[in-house]
Formats: sequence, C-alpha cells, structure tokens
Amino acid sequence: MGEKIAMGFHTCVDYELAWDTAVVEEQIRAYGIRSGELEVKTEADSERMLWIECLAHLKAGVGGEIVPASPEICEDFAEKFRYRITLGGTATRAAIALDRMGYHSVLQTSCYNQYVERLMPAGIRVLPGVDRDHCRVYPHVVLQCQAGVRIHAGDIDFTTPRENRILITRDLDSLNIPVLDQAFGELLTDAEVFLLGCFSEIVDRDVLCDRVEKTKKLLSHLPKDAIVVMEDGCYVKKDFRYYVHRELASRTDVLSMNEDELQEYIGERIDLLDPDKVREALEKVRQKSGIPTILVHSAVWAVAYGEKAALMRRALEGGVTMAATRFRVGDALSPEEYARTQAMEPQARSAAFCARLAQELGNRVLCVPCKDLSGVKNPTVVGLGDAFAGGLLPGLLKQNREIS
Repeated sequence: MGEKIAMGFHTCVDYELAWDTAVVEEQIRAYGIRSGELEVKTEADSERMLWIECLAHLKAGVGGEIVPASPEICEDFAEKFRYRITLGGTATRAAIALDRMGYHSVLQTSCYNQYVERLMPAGIRVLPGVDRDHCRVYPHVVLQCQAGVRIHAGDIDFTTPRENRILITRDLDSLNIPVLDQAFGELLTDAEVFLLGCFSEIVDRDVLCDRVEKTKKLLSHLPKDAIVVMEDGCYVKKDFRYYVHRELASRTDVLSMNEDELQEYIGERIDLLDPDKVREALEKVRQKSGIPTILVHSAVWAVAYGEKAALMRRALEGGVTMAATRFRVGDALSPEEYARTQAMEPQARSAAFCARLAQELGNRVLCVPCKDLSGVKNPTVVGLGDAFAGGLLPGLLKQNREIS
C-alpha cells in the first residue's frame, strides 16, 4: 500500500520484429499483392490481408492497430521475421519506465504468464487480472520501420515517409480485458494519479459496457483530488471510443492521445505546425469528448488544452523527455540517459509553434517542444507513447502540481 502512482489494465507480450525489407518484398511476391489493393483498415481475415493492411499503413505513414481473425495469423506473420520478446501495453511499459527512474507504482494486469512473471520489475506491485494458471500467450506483434525505406516488389514501389509502428494482435485477454474493481480499488486509497489504459481492442459491446461500469466503481476508490489520465487509442470499433469517453468523462481529468489518434478523431490529416488547425482540432476533441483537458503528444510537440493545462508543465516536459530517451536508447533507459536527453535542445520549428500557440490561447494551453533528435542513428520507434505516459505521471503528483 502507499503507492502514489497507479495504472491499469493492459499488459501483453510483445514480439518486437526486426525489420527486414527482403522479407517484406518476398511476401508481396508470394501473395501476389498489387498496389491497387493497399487500403488502410484495421481487420484482416487472412495472412495475405494482414500484409495488405501493413503495407497500406507503411505507405501512408500512419501507425495503427490491426486485429486479425485469429491469434495464429499473428504468430505466422511474426515467424517470417527475427524478433525479441518484451512486455507491452501502455500501462505496463509506463510502469517499467517509471521503475527505471526510481518510481514505484501499482498495476493491475490483463494477463499473467511466464513472461510477465520473469520480465516485470520488482518495484512494480502487480495485481494479476486473471488466475495464475491462465497462462496462454497471445503475442502482440510489433512491426516497426524507419523513414526512407524503399519497398519495391511487383507493381508496388514506395518509400516510407516517416518512422512508424503497427501493432498486430488477436489477444483474447485484451478482447476480454478484466477490471478488478473491488480488489484493485482497495489498493488505490493513497494514489495521486491514475493512468487508465484504453479499451481499444474490445470488440464485443456487452464486454465493453461491463468493463466501463466496473471502471466507474474502481475510480470511486480514488481520493477526490487524484488526477485520472485516460490514454486513448485507435479503437477497432470506432463508435466504442466515443462511448468510453462519454461514460467516463465525469471522473476523467485528462484525455491523452497521439497525433494519429487526434487526426483519426477529427477525421482529417492536418499540418501539425499550423497553430490554427491544431487549436481547432483540440477544441473539437474537448467538446465532443466532454473531458475537460485534452493532451496530445506528437513527434514535434506535446500540448495540454483545457482546465488543467496550467498545472501540466512538469508533466509534459517529463513525457517529452522520457519518450525522447526511449527513442534514443530504447530499453537502456536510465536516470543518466534521461538527464542527457533533458539537456538536449528543442526542435527550432517546434519551439516557434509552441510560442505562437501560447500567444493565441494564453493560459488555456501549455505547449512543450520536442527534442531535436535528428542525430539519432538507430532510433526505437515502438513504445514511445507508452514512455511518454510514464514520463508524464510524476509531474502530476501533488508536489509537482503545486510547484508548476
């Protein structure tokens, strides 16, 4: 008991694929995939369709989540590549990042297996969301690719426009994500900040409604002044996203999303360095979601907009620094590497954008520029949003709210 930082519920086993252009081009030829078939969706009923989905995302420079028809499709796809096994899920990666910085937390997981038992740091108090004999592994396959990679096979010929990652999974634990409202609620009495991972993988409305009702009961155990941050996601069932926001808005202080999730929410791609477009997008999300503060983290800036924006400078700076550190050094995150990142200069164009946005919106907005990472030779592009969430949370503890 006594942890100030709490989070739930998503935990998964990630297969982080090592990119191999030759493998990708070989599969394009093997499946006879044509350029005209490339269309961004979020489902796949065969491995061929999964390759089409991935190629469409890579060509568009858009990250996302794809839920194939079976776990076996995910496993067969992964076996085409070399990969390493890590723990994933926003709440879990955030907790691991915090542990490396010396912060303890309490976490309810959505699964429990040999990898959770072996890889979870001792500084995280874990409440398994399932029985310990419920140990089947449903891999979350992470396909990551650098910018400027040419993919050329058959009539397909494009160069990836940006660093990108695509999540591929049919995880039955995540599809039925557990919420232990009473058992976990009893561990939250001292929490000052709660990170609520999204329900983006749930595809059954009855399951979603049940979990949302349990989440309401869970959040009632928090102290009244605890800050709740809901991490958004690219929902498989798009209307589920708005249902979750609407139902949990009364106890959610901050809705946090990345640039892809923002643009999916408003239904258009925008110039992230156009203050007017960004302002309009932030206001649209705030009004539609009913959540008082909207936080968006992108490759160029992190912005808080709304009621609690003025309290969030340390939180945003922490999120930006933690994500940039992961981008630089991957799992070699440490206080020393964090401090090196902290001392880095911001992107000049990002700093100029933040100054203009602050001039237009005053104390309704707080904008922090991202670091200039142009010199990083071998960046990590998976888990950046999770690292941002981890870096964000210490800045929302009471002592840092008061100082901000």
